[in-house]
Amino acid sequence: MEELFKIIAESYFVKDLKENTLGTIKIAILREVTGNLIIRSNYADETITFKASESKDIIEIPARKLKSKEKLLGLKICREFNVIDDKFRYNVIKRSEQLGNPNSILFGDSVTENNDSVGISSRAIYDWAYSIRDVNELTGTLQHNALSEGGTMWDEEGGNHRTSLFQVQYIKPGALFPHFITVENVTPELFIHLLTCILFENCYGAQSTTLGSNIKNHILGFGISKFEQPINSFSISSNWEAKSAVTIENVKAAIDTAMKATYGEENYKMPDKIIRKIKLLWESEDKKELKGLYEKSKNDCERFLKDIKVCK
Repeated sequence: MEELFKIIAESYFVKDLKENTLGTIKIAILREVTGNLIIRSNYADETITFKASESKDIIEIPARKLKSKEKLLGLKICREFNVIDDKFRYNVIKRSEQLGNPNSILFGDSVTENNDSVGISSRAIYDWAYSIRDVNELTGTLQHNALSEGGTMWDEEGGNHRTSLFQVQYIKPGALFPHFITVENVTPELFIHLLTCILFENCYGAQSTTLGSNIKNHILGFGISKFEQPINSFSISSNWEAKSAVTIENVKAAIDTAMKATYGEENYKMPDKIIRKIKLLWESEDKKELKGLYEKSKNDCERFLKDIKVCK
């Protein structure tokens, strides 16, 4: 943790999860679409959009669609290090004791069965993500068919051709989404867990088991302050200069510039050394250091539940 504290002061983390102190860390991210992505809600064949102006509709990704995938990866990581109940299932939590794990305490969770109303609020607050460019430039619609077992549209029982055609609107590779996650009252171990989930998750949206990897996450920096500053994905998108080319380099520069202007040069920290350290920890054969990190975090979470009288 010494390397982490060289970048982000120790005062921005808590030692006891029961603490509720001033101090936030805003993680600046650029999410780059690398494969076809489906982001939809009320309509099965339409991408979610937001009317940014009279002449521009941009793509909108609700926070939940990003957070849920990273939370699911976090659950798998906790299972890898045996720091979560064996019977724990995502959104099917039967006992309050099952909440005593790093993933639930970081992302928030609640007991969903047995009439137990215990809920843990999230310490990672996700922004909604907005595209820089117009939806018409970033999406394409394809028609698909639902093939029969024979691999054709022929209905073997009816003796005629089926008409099970449907359309899907995809966000095409190359779309860029500025994004921000704000954390507060986290231990250093929970912060490392969050960064790990962001770094290694790369499959988002609907039909992810069919489409596979489709987003690469670039962590650009950390804004630190006693109070969260008013910068978000929409502010980056809405302030974009119309004449500026929408490239990875230009969008990264725009996010960095906005973060420095809001937080100040000294309070916008570069993430390179932390990211390098996390990757080295995962490349280690025995992963001894990671195991120790997750075991400590589990102990902290269990103690927290006892302190707030959720568990005895």
